[in-house]
Formats: sequence, C-alpha cells, structure tokens
Amino acid sequence: MWKKKKQNQREEQFARNRLFRFSFSFFLALYTLAGYASHTFYFNTNLIAAQKQNYELRLKQARSILMDEQSIDKENSATHYLLHFNAFMKAFITEEQGDYAAYRKVQDAALLHFDALPDSLAFKRLAQSDAYFFSATLKAKFEEFYGAARDVNRANTLINENHRLFPNFLPNNRTRGIINVYLSTVPDSYAWVVKMLGIDGDMRQGLGLLEELAHAAQDTGYMSLFAREAAYLYSFSLMHVAKNPAKAWSETLRCTNDYTTNLTSAYFRGAMAGKLNKNETVISILERRPASDEYEQFYFLDYLLGTAKLNRLDSTSITDLNQFYTHYKGRNYIKSCLQKMSWYYTLFGDTAKALEYQALIYDKGYKLNGDDKQAILYAAKVLPNSELLQTRLLYDGGYTKEASLVLYAVNYKRLASRQLKAEYCYRKGRILEKEGKMEDALTLYEACTLFGIDSKEYYAAYASIYLGDYYLHQGYYAKAKKFYQRALSFKSNREYKGSIEQRSKVGLSKLK
Repeated sequence: MWKKKKQNQREEQFARNRLFRFSFSFFLALYTLAGYASHTFYFNTNLIAAQKQNYELRLKQARSILMDEQSIDKENSATHYLLHFNAFMKAFITEEQGDYAAYRKVQDAALLHFDALPDSLAFKRLAQSDAYFFSATLKAKFEEFYGAARDVNRANTLINENHRLFPNFLPNNRTRGIINVYLSTVPDSYAWVVKMLGIDGDMRQGLGLLEELAHAAQDTGYMSLFAREAAYLYSFSLMHVAKNPAKAWSETLRCTNDYTTNLTSAYFRGAMAGKLNKNETVISILERRPASDEYEQFYFLDYLLGTAKLNRLDSTSITDLNQFYTHYKGRNYIKSCLQKMSWYYTLFGDTAKALEYQALIYDKGYKLNGDDKQAILYAAKVLPNSELLQTRLLYDGGYTKEASLVLYAVNYKRLASRQLKAEYCYRKGRILEKEGKMEDALTLYEACTLFGIDSKEYYAAYASIYLGDYYLHQGYYAKAKKFYQRALSFKSNREYKGSIEQRSKVGLSKLK
C-alpha cells in the first residue's frame, strides 16, 4: 500500500514538472515570437530629417534626434540603421581609433537588432548588408584587410539574396552597384581579395545600378536618402573607375548643389573639381563650405584647400596645410601634407624650413595611400628644382599658360642631371599636349623616355604611357605596343608603380 502511494506521488510530481516545463516553453516561445514580430523598420519624418543631417555632417544633432526616436520606439530597426550610419560617418572622417572603436559597438548593437527582423522585410538583409559593407570600408582604412574582404563577402551575399527575394526593391542597387564597380578594377596586388571572395565585378552593370537609383527619387521620402548616397557614389565611380570626367563632373554638379549647407556635398564637389584641375573652383567651393559649430570638424578639407592654394603659388596655402597638420589625428595624408609644406618653403626660398618638414615625413603619419607613399619617396631626395616645381604645381592647378611661362625661363642645357632633363621634357610635353601641339609633345615625351632610362622617378614611364595612348588612338598599334612595353621596362623607377602597371596593361589589353 505504501509503495503504491509513493509511486502515485512520483507520477503526480512528474506530471506537474512536465506541465511546468511545457508551460514555460510555450510562454517563452510566445514571448520570443512576440518580440520578433514587434521589430519593425520604417522611416518617419524625424528619421528622414536625422539622416539628412547625417549627410550634412551635423552628426551631433542627428544623433540627438535618433536617440529620442529610440526612446519612443525601441523596436524600430530603422533608428539603429541610421545610428550605425552616424557612427560610420564620424569614424570615416576622423580616422581616430576611439571613433572606430565606438563604431564597432554601434555596429554590434545594430546587427543584433537587424537579426530580430522578420525575413519577410526587404529592409532586413539590406540593413545587414550595409552594416558589413560600411564595416569593410573602415577596416580597410585601419589596415584590417582580411576582415574587410570577409565583410565585403558577407555584404555581397546578403544583398544579392535580398535582390533575389525582392527584385524590385530599388535600394538594393546602391550596395550591389558599388561592389560591382570596385571589384571590376582590383589591382594585381589585391587579386587575392577577389580570389578569396569568389566573385567578380562588372563595371558596366555596377554603374547602371547606381545610375538607376541616383536618378530614381526626387521626393523627400526615404527613397531620396538612398538616391542621394547612390548619386555621390555614382559620380565618384565615373571619375575614378570609368574614367569619364565630363559625365562625372555633370553628375557631381547635379547632386551637390547644396554644398554651402552640406559638408559632404562640399567634399565631393571640391574633391572632384581638384581631380579635374578646376583649381579656382576648388578654392571657391571650400571657402564657402559650412563651418559653424553644428558641423563636424572635417580637417581633410583644409588639406584640399591648402593644396589648391599651393597650386596657384598662393602664400596663404601654408595656413590651411598647417591647420590640417596641427589638428588632424587620423591616419591618411599626414605625410603628404608635410611634403606639400616642404614644397611651400622650397618655393618661397626657405631651404632650412623645407628640409625640416621633409625630415618629419619619416616620423609622422602612416604609409597607407598613394600620396603618403609618394611622400616617403620624396623624403629621400634632394629638394626639387624650384622652377620645375612651380611648373608642376601650376599645371596641376590648370594654369597651363602660367606654367608655360615659368618653364620658358628655364635654361634646359644648364640642368645638372639627366633626371632633371627628363623632368623638364616631361613637364614641357604635358604643357604642349594641353595646348594642342601634339607633334611637339611627342618629341618631348620620347626624349623624356631616353633621359629617364635609369631614373627612380616616374617621368619616363608616364611619358611612355602617353605615347602608347596616342598611337593606340591613332591606330598605330605596333608603336602603341612598343611604348606600353617600354613603360613597364623602367626597373629603377619607384614611383606610381601600381598605376603605371595597371595603365600599361590596360593599353596592351586593348591592342588584343
């Protein structure tokens, strides 16, 4: 009797435990499903206004709005999406380690929120893809190249899956477009990235996707936000990848007409004008950029302004260059800025100061981009010939007539070395080509290739490329091949090697 009672008690306890476990699991499932179901993604007017301020680089005001919106509706993932963009823009323009660390925390929080979105939302994979793509951009800046490649792969997988599921969702175009554009022109030194990703880019398709989105929305709704960003990227890609400067400038003017109130637009318009040798335009744009305390300090624009002023031999350029050098705590263009400050003192006859800033190049900044790598090479040279430097700067600024007058006063026969004679021929050839005197320019280019046979400078190699380009265009394919191959043959050259190799190989591929 006692054993039977004990057995009944055990069975009753087992049943109660089982009921409790079932009830707990059931209510936990309901709670979890309710949590997932409550996560949404929508843009209200406040969020659209905040993203507009993000683009303008009024990041503190934008973040204030976003934090208020987050306290009102904690389940709206669009708020996390824009907070992530806000942190990205901060880290992107400052390049400071602290801002990068803060961005990584915001990215982690955003990804957790995006994971909770239902798969039926087109914004879910878009947001996840963007988080990885922006992360890849910053990782590349901070030399985390393997992590950057891995994040590009994640972004690409997610955005293409989103396109498969939601083929008419136009915001997909931005990330799909920019990945296609830039993977279509990866230099040989980074071929391992493409191999690891297992994907190839398609420049034409990428540009088409960006153009479609950039021109899609003229309204003030959320689509206009994606269209604005695509427009920036489209104009940038036209210039730097598609090599279509006329269209790039036209698109830049279209999407940056608010540059006096939008610091991002001021950057894109000013940088593009600089690439197109519109030097006075650069100065006009950057001197009119918004500069109140509402905006982030974008010290790189001081570097661009100082460079543009130096191109016209303006004595006030040192103020802007020094502003960048003194206050910027990031990673890029510090060595390049020191090179330009050394040039400034060379031009204005202060050899001691020129040498002082030249020596600082070794110790300051990082050697990440092409301009900073060039500065390292400059640090090992004797100071440049002042007249040839003036010619270079004036030409780079688009002041061809003034450059020609300076060079006219140089006595070519008195130049002390073959290297200086190679530079003289190169500079004069560039001016003659710009003036439409192509036959004379060809003679100078070919003389440059002979003077620069053993030079460590880039002049002879680039002169060979210009000869190759000319003969290719004229249909003299044997001559074009000869000069493209000659461009690759200057083994002593240490400058612009990646660009020279890429342009020569592109020319040779066109001959096939």
